[in-house]
Amino acid sequence: MMFPHASKSRGTNTISRRSLLLGGTGLAAVTLAGCSFFETDPAGSDDGVGSTGPKGPEAPSLAAQVEAGELPPVEERLPSNPLVVEPHAEIGQYGGTWRSAIVTEEDRTWLTQAIGYEPLIRWIPEWTGAPGTSEIIPNIAEKFEELEGGKVFQFTLREGMKWSDGEPLTAEDFRFRFEDIGLNPELHPGGFYGLFTNPNDEDKPGRFESDGNVIRYVFDEPKPGFLEELAANRDMCIPKHYLQQFHPDHNPDLDALVEEAGFTDWTQLWEAKNEPFTNVEMPSLHPWKLTAALGDGSYVTAERNPYYWKVDPDGSQLPYVDSIRCEIVQDIEVELLKITNGELDMQMRNFATVRNLPVVADARERGDYRMFTVGPQSPNAMVIGFNQTMDDARLRSIYSNRDFRVGLSYAMNRDRIIETVYAGQTKPWQCAPREEHPAYNEELATQYLEYSVDKANEALDASGFTERDGDGFRMAEGKRITVTVLVPSTFPDHIDAFELIKQDWAEVGVDTNVSVLAETLYWERVEANLAEASTWTSGGFEIRATQGSNHYYVPSNPRGASRYGNKWALWYRGELSEEPPAEVKRQLELFDQMRNTYDSDEATALAVEILEITKEQFYYIGVCTEADGYGIVKNDFATNVPEFIPGSNGYQPPGPTNPEQYFFTTASDA
Repeated sequence: MMFPHASKSRGTNTISRRSLLLGGTGLAAVTLAGCSFFETDPAGSDDGVGSTGPKGPEAPSLAAQVEAGELPPVEERLPSNPLVVEPHAEIGQYGGTWRSAIVTEEDRTWLTQAIGYEPLIRWIPEWTGAPGTSEIIPNIAEKFEELEGGKVFQFTLREGMKWSDGEPLTAEDFRFRFEDIGLNPELHPGGFYGLFTNPNDEDKPGRFESDGNVIRYVFDEPKPGFLEELAANRDMCIPKHYLQQFHPDHNPDLDALVEEAGFTDWTQLWEAKNEPFTNVEMPSLHPWKLTAALGDGSYVTAERNPYYWKVDPDGSQLPYVDSIRCEIVQDIEVELLKITNGELDMQMRNFATVRNLPVVADARERGDYRMFTVGPQSPNAMVIGFNQTMDDARLRSIYSNRDFRVGLSYAMNRDRIIETVYAGQTKPWQCAPREEHPAYNEELATQYLEYSVDKANEALDASGFTERDGDGFRMAEGKRITVTVLVPSTFPDHIDAFELIKQDWAEVGVDTNVSVLAETLYWERVEANLAEASTWTSGGFEIRATQGSNHYYVPSNPRGASRYGNKWALWYRGELSEEPPAEVKRQLELFDQMRNTYDSDEATALAVEILEITKEQFYYIGVCTEADGYGIVKNDFATNVPEFIPGSNGYQPPGPTNPEQYFFTTASDA
């Protein structure tokens, strides 16, 4: 089958094998836009680092393997048109081990985002979160096209591209992922992943088609958010040549493997094997291939992938860094100590709190590192959700009373919280998108932020809870109103903030009981509809969201929305017959329209309507914006690490900054 020519197509810079062997293409230095509140110039930064002479078309260690007959020549390992990566500041050199850390094995997100960001298409390094697909560029795919108004997405693969074991990447790797895995009912008993289904019928999958090195995903209607979700590091291909042995449709002797591994069924074996950071045998397309996996010891290690399919502008195969060594530590304090001692080369996440900022900043000279700014992950550092769908009728009547929530918002001295807990680096903010969001609603973001005991008492009196007990606390149905707030133990700033909020609310006659829980127990209570009130950070409002993850502003998701509307979210998912109030139903209708509107401008207009209802409903009480985060990078590793990296989870930092072009100016193994 031949595919039609598309009118909307995006390609990428490529370099041919001939150009690779004849020499380089030169480089114009590129500097990303960004700003930092840190002094980022390391001592001796004008030394002419990185200029160590010609480096050749591949790493010396690989050249030695070629000479020994252990590897094919580099031109045979690369695709016909490798992806050319423009370095952030300058062309690097080979060598060194990148040392980093994760906090327990649960912190595998760092591995996924730092050394495992290789989607079919990717975000540009200078990502801003603009609606639409203008910030998406090719990656595994050499070219991608949107056809038939967003019903069909066509990708041209790179000819000659290979997995880390040297086996070719083919369209069958994508078909296997889509049909045999993504649409397998045994692997997805709760329903197919929405990325693979039609927008208006989540029970009906789309189709996969291929013609040589061209693949297509075909849907009955335009599929908003499809490309954005791929760029957020969704895996669309897996190594069929390796993984098919663990699939019943491809291995008639699979039961023997299941028994040998000690599992009860093939799906358990599959989950164990289809995991890039726990299975050292699994081939990958990452810059470094695993040599010690999660669970093997106290380190995750990886070495350069000899078949990696990207080059720098000189035509030299990436990555520059020889190997990865990621230590598994048991708490943030250990990670912090290693940073201040100069034992980690580039690190972000976990340690980067406002509380730790002075410690990290003061140790820059001793640790021989500079700091870079990481944009906020979300609009809010802390929001408080009151469960309006509790089974307890008395509590439901209290928390569904809008005047009650408004009164508590006025009662909070946010300036005191910001100065005490957040070092003055944030500003008062309700649960709302930030100013740069295309559907920004200023009134939603700023309503009821004023600290006023008088206005708080006025609103609380208007709620009807005027009767007080002997200690001055308000009562409902003859009993003191005591708000039990669940706070995750992983948010120490929330714990500190509630020491102050509890005093503020007592001032206006509302008692508070703060329950600090481990995250597992926290989610058990929240998702079981047992939480009266609970805290978290807020989330972004993804206008073209395939999965409908915007549950902070509309009750579409049982996990996030369960803080204020558990039953409403279950109704939306078809799991409960009890209907939400009319205005909530209207909001969910608009949300469905937005999700299924392909034109980004039209979808944005619907988002504006949704947020207007959010403003009126006032689901969450917000405390303040989230402060900029930060990371550290050793001075001899800092050249190609940007001074600003977007922090949104949707961006998958630092993956889109191209860690394969990070390099050591000393080029010595650390």
